[in-house]
Amino acid sequence: MSDRRKPRSRRSGNERREYQRTKVTTEVSLLRSGRTSGNEPLNGILFDVSPNGIRIQIDIPLSIGESLLVEVHNDGEHLFNSTAKVIWQEQDSSGKYSTGCELCVLLTEKQENILNEILNRTLNSNDFARN
Repeated sequence: MSDRRKPRSRRSGNERREYQRTKVTTEVSLLRSGRTSGNEPLNGILFDVSPNGIRIQIDIPLSIGESLLVEVHNDGEHLFNSTAKVIWQEQDSSGKYSTGCELCVLLTEKQENILNEILNRTLNSNDFARN
């Protein structure tokens, strides 16, 4: 039995990712932990995901090291939750914040399958729209 909470070694250099990232675009809601004000969820877009990390886009800056509860949605349907820690953040030309987060617990196979289904539906609908 593998321990999904076991810390992973990090690669050095420009590419430190252990896992391949999958491009998927779907909605997320973020709940900030340890905050005394603003308990409202932040809405954003999930852009890519790997078993141990996500990249999201949101409207406001977050603090490096901040802990989040990430709720993944698609077409308004709640799919699953995960917990994450903010690792980096950059403001893009549109004024939104691209945010890289490390997942506190690796995605399960079921969660990965759900995201792959979203990706496949998106690809199939794009193919249909081109024909």
